[in-house]
Formats: sequence, C-alpha cells, structure tokens
Amino acid sequence: MTIDSVSPRAETHPAQWRLWTGATSTGVAVVLTAIALGSTSMTLFPVLAALSALLLLGSYWVVKPWFVARSETWHRVITFVPMTAYVVAMFLVVVAAVSFLPDQPVVAGLALVMIWCFHIGGGVRESPSFAYERLQGRLTWAAALQVAAMCCGTVGAVCLIRTLPVPGRYSPAVFAACISVVVGLVVTSAKVFARVRKLATELDARAQKLERCLTRLSRGAVGDRAQLRDAAEDAWDDLHRTLRNKVETGFHLYGTFVIPSETRKGLETLVLAAITNPGAPPYQEAVTRLNLLRASCRLKIDTVA
Repeated sequence: MTIDSVSPRAETHPAQWRLWTGATSTGVAVVLTAIALGSTSMTLFPVLAALSALLLLGSYWVVKPWFVARSETWHRVITFVPMTAYVVAMFLVVVAAVSFLPDQPVVAGLALVMIWCFHIGGGVRESPSFAYERLQGRLTWAAALQVAAMCCGTVGAVCLIRTLPVPGRYSPAVFAACISVVVGLVVTSAKVFARVRKLATELDARAQKLERCLTRLSRGAVGDRAQLRDAAEDAWDDLHRTLRNKVETGFHLYGTFVIPSETRKGLETLVLAAITNPGAPPYQEAVTRLNLLRASCRLKIDTVA
C-alpha cells in the first residue's frame, strides 16, 4: 500500500488501537504501582515504580495523536474531567462524613474541615482551554464550589465544637456560638453570589465600552485618532483590572480568575495591537473575544447587586 492510498479519514482520525493501548498500559501501570506500594522488597519497589512510570509515559505518547484528532466537543469534555472528578470526590467525602457523624463526630468534622482546607489551598485547577466558552459556567460553579466548601468547613467546625468537653452550664453559650456560625455562613454565601452578579455586570459594561472605543478608533478620522486611542487605552485598563479579579472571593491567595492568566495576556496582546493599528485584523479578533465575554455574562447581569 502506497502513501497515496491512505484515506483522508485514516490520516485525520488516528486508529482506535491508540486509545485501547493507552488505556491498557495505564491499567497495568496502576496495578504495578499498587504492587510496588504493597511490597516490602527494596529491590522490587524501584523496578516496579520505574516500569510504571515508563508505561505512563508510553501511554501518553500513544494516546496523544488520538486525543489531538478529537472534535472540539471531545476536547471540552475531556479537559473538564479533572473538575468533574473533584466534585465527585467532594461528594463522596461528604457522604462518608455523614455516615461517620452519629458514632464518630470528630472524624466526620475533620473530614469536612479538610474539604474546606483543600479548596482554599487551590483545589483542582481548571484547564485553560476554552476559557471564553466556559466563562458562563465558571461564574456558576466557582461560586457554587466556594459555598459548598464553606458549608463543609462550617459544619465540620460545628461538629468539632460540639464534641468539646464543655461543662453543662456553658452548653447554651456553645449552642449560641454554633448558631452564629451558621448564620454567618448564610450571609457569606449570599455575598458570594452577589459578588458574582456584580462582577458579571462590570465585565459586560467594561467589555462593551472597550468594544465601542475600538470600533470608533478603527472608523474615526486620522486626525482624531490620538484622542480615540487614549479613550481605548483607558477602557482597556478598566477591563484589565476587572479581569484580574477572582470570581468567588476577594482573596488573591486562592480562587478562580475570570479567565486564565494566559488567556488574559493573549487578549491584552490583541487589544494593544488593535489600538496601535486601528482596523487591522487584531481588531476583529479582539471584538470577537469581547463579544464572547459579554455573552457569557449576560445571564448574570444585575445592575442593583
């Protein structure tokens, strides 16, 4: 068979054997890793560990062409798997903690507090791909996960407080403290969702302002471009500051950016190029991305938040 006889489908869609080979190699690597962890032999452990690492690297090399050839929908689904796994793992830990609650409240409380600690420690990072397309969902799940983690931490803290060896005469005070914590949780949760609505409103307004400034700059007279360029730069500065915010929290030690840093830098490059060369191709691309930003924020606009 000659090279010319290879069908276009075979060239653009790698064979399924890559997927099955990669899955098999990964499964074998997991088994070898389990054996290595359970082994007491200092000779067997490094051999199995090295073999597992080689199998994982080989799996990646084999499966990569198959993954690259997938459609955009496949890419969006596969790159969101880690976040889905994080949510499922959080749910399973909560279920386990609830099962421990009647007999071992300390264990249940510690498990719930650990969920909160893991979340504020960074949790699972979202894939930077499809940043604009996923913005609408990001504005929702970032706030929802933040509230869920706060609920876990608060309930866990209440469980731990209730197990303290407090004299009976102080029980009403402990109960009042627990109620205060729960009320604080409700208020804070409401503020998280209000923050998201306010952020979406600001994003829409500032993206619209920048889009109009770029359009006026590209269509304006040459003699007016200095003033129009200054207005566009000011509009970009406002939007850039907004994009640097976290969705669910004002603390910059953790949280989810509106769009990933790489995407924000790419947008900055486009906008600055559009300002420098009005009407050039970067202008159209910048306007397209600004429209994607606005479309993602449309359902959460709240001008009175």
